Amino acid sequence: MSDFIIIIFLFPIFFMIHEFEEIIMIQKWINHNQIKLTQRFPHLYPIIKKASKIDTHKFSIIVAEEFIIVSTCCTISIYTGQIIYWYCCLAAFSLHLLIHLLQFIIWQKYIPAIVTTLCCLPYCIWAIYNTIHILPFQLLVFYAFIGFIIGGVNLLIMHKIMI
Repeated sequence: MSDFIIIIFLFPIFFMIHEFEEIIMIQKWINHNQIKLTQRFPHLYPIIKKASKIDTHKFSIIVAEEFIIVSTCCTISIYTGQIIYWYCCLAAFSLHLLIHLLQFIIWQKYIPAIVTTLCCLPYCIWAIYNTIHILPFQLLVFYAFIGFIIGGVNLLIMHKIMI
């Protein structure tokens, strides 16, 4: 497990590198692209309108809360030797990155987070590959699903509070 501690320890670092790009760029990007987004995706207008209300300060609070959760889960995994806490977060983060990649492909222009998405995806692939040797595939899928649900619910709650 000692080699695996490095993989777990690296996760909050990659998480924050990615989130820094979003924190720095999101408000300016939304303000600059809101009209273009609405014209190109009129069915997404309610989401775009809500997204335009978030400012850097509010977004930073959401990121801070998520960072506390990620760091806590990584710490628990390191101290208990139970990687499922870390893996649930990693799975949710990996899905988050894949969504950014899909957004980039659809938008076909820069989106906040695409640069660090491309930097963080290799870590996620490497970490998941190493996890396959520790947990059976069925458990990987189960805990990924748990991570998606908890991460999604948390994100919805935090956006509801902040917007």
